Amino acid sequence: MRFRDDQKGFTLIELVIVAAIVTIMASLSLTMLGRIKYANTEKMVNYVYDALKKLQITAMSKSEANYLHIYKDGDSYYYITSTSPTYNASTMGTNGTSLGGNIKIYKVIGAGGSETEITGSHRIALSYKKDGCVREKDSAGNALEDIRKIVIKGSYEVEIRINPKTGKCVVEKR
Repeated sequence: MRFRDDQKGFTLIELVIVAAIVTIMASLSLTMLGRIKYANTEKMVNYVYDALKKLQITAMSKSEANYLHIYKDGDSYYYITSTSPTYNASTMGTNGTSLGGNIKIYKVIGAGGSETEITGSHRIALSYKKDGCVREKDSAGNALEDIRKIVIKGSYEVEIRINPKTGKCVVEKR
């Protein structure tokens, strides 16, 4: 393409093509930012769900009781699997797997229970029996809480429903 000496600048077609490319790139980046925002909550839900499934499989294959503890230390939530039904903040602390701090985790006890936020004094301790059902008592014979739901609130809300009779977990967006 040859230009005359008095010809300068861009053509209208070139400007339209550049504007279209910039518009496409901007819309793609906004879409990706939205996905990143939701990915944190989804990742936390997957961690908890996977930990529950692993705990259930471990309970069916081993004779000793294992407990999944979900607790809050400082501004972050953690989970850890232990053979002890009791929660000890000084030994667990940040030793568990971090779930992050940009979320809130709640537990629902019983069929019609209300949500209780997991804080320093409130935690989740869950265990399965050899048949895969949720354990009602710990290894010392003390009653465990009848946890029916774990609610994770981040960029959106998710319930992990736990059937105590079968041990089956179902993830459901609210």
